[in-house]
Amino acid sequence: MCGIAGIIHRYEQKYTTADILKMSKILQHRGPDDEGFCLINDNNHPQHFKGNDSPDNVQLPKLQEEKTFKSALLHRRLSIIDLSENGHQPMEKNGRIIVFNGEIYNYQAIRRELEQKGHTFKTNTDTEVILTAYLEKGEKCVEDFHGMWAFAIYDTKENYLFFSRDRFGIKPLYIYHTTEAFIFASEIKAITALKGVNLELNNQNLASYLAFGTTQEPYGNLYKYIEDFPPAHNGFYYFETGITQCKPYYQLPDAKALGGKNTKSDYEELEMAFHHSIHTHLHADVEVGSCLSGGLDSSLIVATMAEQYPQNTFKTFTAAYKNKAIDESNYAKLVAETYNNITPYFTYPSGDDFLDELDKLLYFQDLPIGSTSIFAQWEVMKSVKNDGQIPVVLDGQGADEIFGGYFNFAGIFLIELLKRGKFKRFFREYQLLKKRFTPAMFQVFLKALYYFIPEQIQKIIRKQERLSYRFVNPEFHNQITVPQRGGKTFLEHSQLAIQWSLYDLLRYEDRNSMAFSIESRVPFLDHQVVEKALLMPLEEKIKNGWTKYPVRKMMEKTKLPQEIIWRKGKKGFNTPQEEWKNQLAQRMIEELFYLDIPEIMNKEYITEMIHQPLSNNWHLSEFWRAYSVVKWYNRNKN
Repeated sequence: MCGIAGIIHRYEQKYTTADILKMSKILQHRGPDDEGFCLINDNNHPQHFKGNDSPDNVQLPKLQEEKTFKSALLHRRLSIIDLSENGHQPMEKNGRIIVFNGEIYNYQAIRRELEQKGHTFKTNTDTEVILTAYLEKGEKCVEDFHGMWAFAIYDTKENYLFFSRDRFGIKPLYIYHTTEAFIFASEIKAITALKGVNLELNNQNLASYLAFGTTQEPYGNLYKYIEDFPPAHNGFYYFETGITQCKPYYQLPDAKALGGKNTKSDYEELEMAFHHSIHTHLHADVEVGSCLSGGLDSSLIVATMAEQYPQNTFKTFTAAYKNKAIDESNYAKLVAETYNNITPYFTYPSGDDFLDELDKLLYFQDLPIGSTSIFAQWEVMKSVKNDGQIPVVLDGQGADEIFGGYFNFAGIFLIELLKRGKFKRFFREYQLLKKRFTPAMFQVFLKALYYFIPEQIQKIIRKQERLSYRFVNPEFHNQITVPQRGGKTFLEHSQLAIQWSLYDLLRYEDRNSMAFSIESRVPFLDHQVVEKALLMPLEEKIKNGWTKYPVRKMMEKTKLPQEIIWRKGKKGFNTPQEEWKNQLAQRMIEELFYLDIPEIMNKEYITEMIHQPLSNNWHLSEFWRAYSVVKWYNRNKN
């Protein structure tokens, strides 16, 4: 896990090595173990350098004096695989130079195939495997990769930059493109720190974010000219023309992949894929631990780890609260007590800590946060860092999206049963879901119907039900469009959840973990697990009133107690949002008096809401989202 960045000039050499060194310093938290640079002149001749944070055994000159360049690549390394100096980047092979952030879990198998074709290797890294696979297959090499990645390869032979991002956007990649230069980086802040970068906000995205908690299109952010390079895509930047191309190399399976069949799912295939994913995600030359919320997904991950490697001891990290309405630590303790090779650690987030650290959290996140729940994950990652022994953790992101764990999935499931004429099954599942999932199933059902009504009516309903529209000044309401986040079938809803909500969660995951120089891995997002989960028949995803039924069936094969496997309700890394709002109201009022806000926002309404009692969790998240926008804006304004 690392940080990458690069600058490619087309005309005037506007940036110097002082700028590259600044970017490297900003990305230091992503890779404190080593830093490397490659400067490329007008003749495409590369020169490699190390930095102040490089180990002494890296035999390269140190980049110190200010130099100009045509192109520059930089890398910050968090050493996970092949801890030797051989893993230093940028890495060069046959005139191709790579900077890579991520992990390719099947790199050893790919390496064996490449060796059979006559390729040789100097290191034991997955980085060299990517570079060699590119030499063998070109852009199609990424189709063989299982893992998470964002990388760029400067091809001095073909005279272009090739860059790629993993299938689901686990690893970040941002680009800023003008007629003068092409700039990319792992984090927005490494780009915004450069002189001359246009930091104008995208008012349409900001209005949409305040109203709906997301940008107008998937894979967006709040800056007008800084782009998220989309997941599952390859890109090319051609040096001579300055043209950028973006090509998809992967897409999620759709309904056609089902072939019209509705056969019983093959749990054995899913279980094999998941177990293989855990096995590969545990591969590292350092110690690996896990986040453990106490929910189904993280409990299954930890149980599988413990049973696959009974000879190893694993540490788990959990956020706990005195407020039992949101606390899941008892479930986490039960998981740890089940296995004698699990050592649990607990952290206790507080409201005062949240407000004290919000500026720092927003700095590392680069963008506002959707609710205070992100702080729970922040505190868990801080707990991992404080342990001092664990640079890698597994986490359960993705399971809710691919198996349908959120409330809307249950409503869409019932609608699909009605559409298929399965009325008896509908009434039976409705009653069981009411008993085992939530007593408010009628409201869940009605909310799922929201996605079937026209956009203008959706807007009217949203204005009436939510606070969020009122955080936007009325003159900007015409800039708000309804993002197409909800599907009309279970499969479509999963696909859209992966594109929208999961994408945001993965940003939180990456920034929270990397802020503490921790690599976070998400085994549910091995693409073979995702595909098998998405293509399971509808009736196997929710069954007898139990959501995420395939996850529970896999859990039954473990030693986990029944009270965890068949538990009701869902919490995750939650926070007491109402309690914190009431507790911190006076501090927030005093802060807002001095803070500026974007012209698009209604400051009076935000101040008014601080005094208003809020118990609805949606309203609370909307309030905290708007407050975080104000804090973010003041930290990042020109």
